[in-house]
Amino acid sequence: MPPSAPSSARRYDLDWIRVGAFGLLIVYHVGLVYGVYGWHVHSVHTFEWMREAILITNPWRLTLLFLVSGAALRFMTFRRTPRQVARARFERLVPPLLFGAVVLVPIQSWIEAMDKAGWPNGLAGYAAWMVREFSFSGLADGVPVNHLWFIVYIAAYSVVTILLWRRPGLIDRIGAWLEKSLVGPRLLILPILYLIAIRILLFPWFGVTNVLHWDWYNHALSLAAFIFGFSIVGRESIWRDMERYRWVALGLAAVALPIMMAQVWHPGGRAFWGVPKAMVYGLDQWATIVAILGFGSRHLRSRGGPVLTYLTEATFPLYLAHQTILVAAVWIIRPAHLPAGLEALSLLLITFLGSFAVYEVVKRIPAIRPLWGLKPADGRPWPLDLEALRRPAARYHRRRRLLAVGIAAPLLALTVVAAAIAAYPGFDNATQYLSELGGSTAQAPIIFNGGVFIAGIMAGVAGIGFGLAVYALTEKRIAGAVIAAVFVLAGAGMSASTLYPWPDPRHMVINLALGIQLAPVLLLWGLASRRDLPRLKIFLTAIFVIMACLTVVTKHMIFPGTVNDANVGWWERAYALVLVGWVGVAAWLLDRKLLQEAIKSPSGGSVAQVAAAGE
Repeated sequence: MPPSAPSSARRYDLDWIRVGAFGLLIVYHVGLVYGVYGWHVHSVHTFEWMREAILITNPWRLTLLFLVSGAALRFMTFRRTPRQVARARFERLVPPLLFGAVVLVPIQSWIEAMDKAGWPNGLAGYAAWMVREFSFSGLADGVPVNHLWFIVYIAAYSVVTILLWRRPGLIDRIGAWLEKSLVGPRLLILPILYLIAIRILLFPWFGVTNVLHWDWYNHALSLAAFIFGFSIVGRESIWRDMERYRWVALGLAAVALPIMMAQVWHPGGRAFWGVPKAMVYGLDQWATIVAILGFGSRHLRSRGGPVLTYLTEATFPLYLAHQTILVAAVWIIRPAHLPAGLEALSLLLITFLGSFAVYEVVKRIPAIRPLWGLKPADGRPWPLDLEALRRPAARYHRRRRLLAVGIAAPLLALTVVAAAIAAYPGFDNATQYLSELGGSTAQAPIIFNGGVFIAGIMAGVAGIGFGLAVYALTEKRIAGAVIAAVFVLAGAGMSASTLYPWPDPRHMVINLALGIQLAPVLLLWGLASRRDLPRLKIFLTAIFVIMACLTVVTKHMIFPGTVNDANVGWWERAYALVLVGWVGVAAWLLDRKLLQEAIKSPSGGSVAQVAAAGE
């Protein structure tokens, strides 16, 4: 590269900002559940003050994301040709977009149709919805993409920017002009004037539609931000001025935000054709962006690390999964009429933890990684890598595959329960037991019974993985065999119970699954000699204590009357979540340990044998 070319060193501050902005997006969507604006589903609680509250992030969040996305594309261009960059963008964006439109978005749309249009529920209702959406008439109306519109726009803006980049010297001239023009206070003044102008001239006519061919205000805003981010990478004078004016920008944003909220709240806020409102909006928009970029550049530019690496890779799958999980969670939780604060906290936890759980599963399955926006594992071609068939298998690969089943089993069980509840009209989570989802009163018991049957088999397979992992780490054959046997019995109890749906007395074979409560203690016993697993041991101890407490409460051994007919369902949900969920976490932690040991000592033999040989 010539000396004037921008540096290709990674900017960790932009990674942190991108991760933070997507995290705020999830919080924002949870907030919309309680807002008065149109959204997919709403809580029974709505609050008028949400009109003003969403202005905390609404003016600048997406604009900042487009700016950072443009900068990220610029870093891709330093050692690639335009054709290579276009191919990389296609491989990264198109598979998730198609997968999301066919699999993830229809779930949201179906729930919204049930909620707002009285569409039939149950498995038959969902099948009918899918037929309608993807029929000729449905496709003629367009394929809904919901939150995936952002991917459509990033793809379109990438094409536009790559075409500009192909023109020799054009991007350099744009960057040089920006560097010359945005000097000193003009870094704040000129972009604010531009944002005010498009807010006054374009927004009243076009609004924000998120429809690519008719969203001209959004293009004037977001495409400009994308190209701006692409052009200023390496223009250090602009970044120095952002750092220099970061406190001024923060002060301007702090003044503009309450004024903007007052303009929304007060009936006179639209006076003078909305020009004062547009001026305050543009001021808050750019001042907040400059403050974030300035503080980020000053304090985060060189702060990388494993946490950032993890979150950066997880962001795209989290973005894809979060809204479907949130909409489904609202639909399932809303009938309980929880207090607003408790419900909102529950939705936040379910959305974040569920999205991270999806990421942890999909990143381990090479065949579907690109569908979730992840690069193919180890740089392998996708969808098929014939060369991989001739490579030697990594150490512990069989044990780790069995543990991967243990990670997936709780997710399958939770998904099946959520789907079965959605297919059971009027199911009361407070008073009804989960077994009733597979009983005679359920409209589609096959969802629950079939899913739990498969999950039981997976639990048994995972138990073999647990036993073999313990043996590999400690050479304790008896401990490994006992652990595997407990899991196999528990899995057999789960699967067998579905063959005799409730209220058949033989359904109580499910009690065999309760033996898994002993598994944390058995794992602690088997891994006692390992001093390098403190997190796993703390987790197993905490899980055993929690399960013991839930057992004595639900069996009325202490605090009699705490569990009653009006709330027994929620206690059972909590108990089942802990009883099943801990298996996935423990399997993941053991999988990480086996991977570390495989990297340290790739030769054959167990870990204990290798350690003994070293002594």
